[in-house]
Amino acid sequence: MAPTPTVATVDPTPLRWSVVIPVHDCADLLARALPEVVAQLGHRDDAEIIVVDDASDDAPDRVVEQVGAGRVRYVRHSPNRGAVATFNRCIALAQGELVHLLHGDDEILPGFYTTMEEALLPSRAVAAVCRAQDIDADGNHLYTTRSYRHGTGIWTEALDTFAVSNRVRAPGIVVRRSAYAKVGGYRTDLPHAADWEMWTRLAAHGPVLFVDEVLARYRRHQASHTSTLVRTGANVRERVQAIDVISTHIPPSRRAPTVRRALAHSVYFAGRSALDLARAGRWLPAGRQAREAARCVARIPRGVEVGA
Repeated sequence: MAPTPTVATVDPTPLRWSVVIPVHDCADLLARALPEVVAQLGHRDDAEIIVVDDASDDAPDRVVEQVGAGRVRYVRHSPNRGAVATFNRCIALAQGELVHLLHGDDEILPGFYTTMEEALLPSRAVAAVCRAQDIDADGNHLYTTRSYRHGTGIWTEALDTFAVSNRVRAPGIVVRRSAYAKVGGYRTDLPHAADWEMWTRLAAHGPVLFVDEVLARYRRHQASHTSTLVRTGANVRERVQAIDVISTHIPPSRRAPTVRRALAHSVYFAGRSALDLARAGRWLPAGRQAREAARCVARIPRGVEVGA
């Protein structure tokens, strides 16, 4: 009897990139963001692009069908799970070595994936952060984040910087999937500050790379979750809650002064928000921001070890 012929099996191409895009009621903005992602990664066999729809009332599935060029997977939640739970679902779905969590209302600029990959892969960093543009609802430029080091390389002050304030624009960070696996998911008890706490937790786990190029666009608009929190003052209250959690990632010898700096920055942050809102004639939210600034002042420890 003739032997059964063997068939050589070919392992599928390991995935280098997972771009996971959480969306909720922002199909029009997804239509602006998705084409550039597809243009940069749609031709690569080692990349996956996934849109995770958190029970939107508009039609992101149509955008995926029209713009995705057959290269974008669509996943829908029903019922709505909320932003942070959707972030965690995105991470769970990702199979690539490098994970980019791109919010559906943000954008990337040409060269993002090539530049971030070339910088991150040869390094020992757990994540890479680039500079970004802040844009308004119509895509107009508002501000460009500054350089935290001259030239691309390890951001040696990342942990101490992150522990004081969130210096990362969400579309401008790429994280190794292995790092997410080690540090765990986003905290659902910090709905506004979950990303800030995550970046600090990652920086406590390993080095962070800074890419000294402007490669992403972060959208600021009144419909955003952040803007809603500003109107009630909840953004500052959640900052204070996050500081308590973030302080646990700091070595005990540096914890107390770091907490003081973080609370002092929160006073500045809330005070500046109050002033901007007052100048715009938005007196009620301005008063709420001013009230939260005063509460932060009262919390600043003086000569007391915090979290010891």
